[in-house]
Order: sequence, then C-alpha cells, then structure tokens
Amino acid sequence: MKLHEIQPAPGSHHSRKRVGRGPGSGHGKTSTRGQKGQGARTSVNLPKTFEGGQTRLTMRTPKLRGFHNKWRKRFAVLNLTRLNRFDDGAEVLPESLLEAGIIKDVGAGIKVLGTGDLNRRLTIHAHRFSVEARRKIEAAGGIAAVIEVPPPIREKTKRAKNQPKPVRPAPAEKSTAVEKPKAAEKPEAAEKSAEKTRGTEPVAEAPATARAAGKSKQKPAGEKAEPAAKASSSADSVKPQKGKKKG
Repeated sequence: MKLHEIQPAPGSHHSRKRVGRGPGSGHGKTSTRGQKGQGARTSVNLPKTFEGGQTRLTMRTPKLRGFHNKWRKRFAVLNLTRLNRFDDGAEVLPESLLEAGIIKDVGAGIKVLGTGDLNRRLTIHAHRFSVEARRKIEAAGGIAAVIEVPPPIREKTKRAKNQPKPVRPAPAEKSTAVEKPKAAEKPEAAEKSAEKTRGTEPVAEAPATARAAGKSKQKPAGEKAEPAAKASSSADSVKPQKGKKKG
C-alpha cells in the first residue's frame, strides 16, 4: 500500500452540501433557509441546543440523574494479593491495614475478595469475605475471622400501617368466690331495708304536716291557706302526658 492509496473508512466522510446552485439542484433560491425569519438572515448565531424558545433539553435534565441510595454501605475492598507483604503467621487487623496504607478508610467495613493468590498463613480480621477468598485463606492454613458489626442506631419512627398492633396483656379476672357472698347478702339487705321503711312511714309524714301548718300560721290573716292544699293535691294527682288526648 502506498501513501496516495490510503483512503478513509467508507461512510466516515460525507461531501459538503453545496447550496445556491440553481433550482435544478434542489437547494437553490433560498438555499435551504426558508423564507424570512431569524434563520434566513446572515447574522443568525443560535446555539445548537436552541429549541425555538422553549426550555432546552440541557436545562430540563436534572443535574444528578438516577437513583442515589443514601443508606448505601460502602465497603473498603481488599484483594488477597496485597496481603502477601505481612509476615507468615501474622494477625491482620483493620488498624494494621490502615497503618500499612493498604486501605484509606474502613467505611462500612472491610471486604476481602479472592483476586490473586495468598502465600502466607494469616489470621485476617474483616467484616466480609467472599467465598473464593475464604477458600484460599483456609487452603493456605490461615483463618478468616469475621468482625461482627453492631446494628445502626436509628431514630424511632411511627409504626407502619401494614404492621400489626402490639398485643396488650389481658387484665386479671376477679375471682368468683368474692362475688358469691355479695349475691347471698342481697335478700337479707332487702328485708332489713323493708323493715326500716315500715317502721318509719308514719314518723316521716308527721314533720311534713307540721311544716305545712307552720307555714300557714306565718302568713297574714287576710290571705287564705288554699295554695298549700292545691300544691298537695297537685303533687298527689298524676299529670296528664302532653300531646295525648284524654280517653
């Protein structure tokens, strides 16, 4: 192949559109600019993102796209090949990894992956281990010790609607042995009250008549004592019910 035979890949270059070459070309007269308006002038300088005055797409799209989980746990990833710098039989702790500069931050925890080979017998303390990493560590004679992470402390929230209500303990039932004597005592109490009322009926009427007589005496001589009699008669008589005709 010679220099003058080199050509671009087919379809990568297109010929320039030549406008204003007569009506037979299809791009004559107005030269694909239309008739009158902002786009037909020689001084038009619109950005490529201009959409006729409406809010352009570059401004409509949000600045941070997609779903961002604010409760996402970010683990410090650690491969087995980076642990070969420790001595044989050493105990690898998160503090020793930070001092050695292997990880910058523990974050939500340290996760050991099984990339590479481990040539040391180590006791590795981490929060997570992949299946392959655990197999290689145990094959080298080491121990994969999992560090337990305490649950996160979160603020108390209201109970969700789909969760059942907590069951309250039932109140202690009263023994029936205490209630039975009360039921037995009721007839005796009724008889005693009846005896009391029988003996006191004439005594209760005497003071009422004495009071009525005293009131009539206190009134002046010119007035009659008829209202007291009317009041007593009205008290004894039954008042007819309103809204109903007498039979």
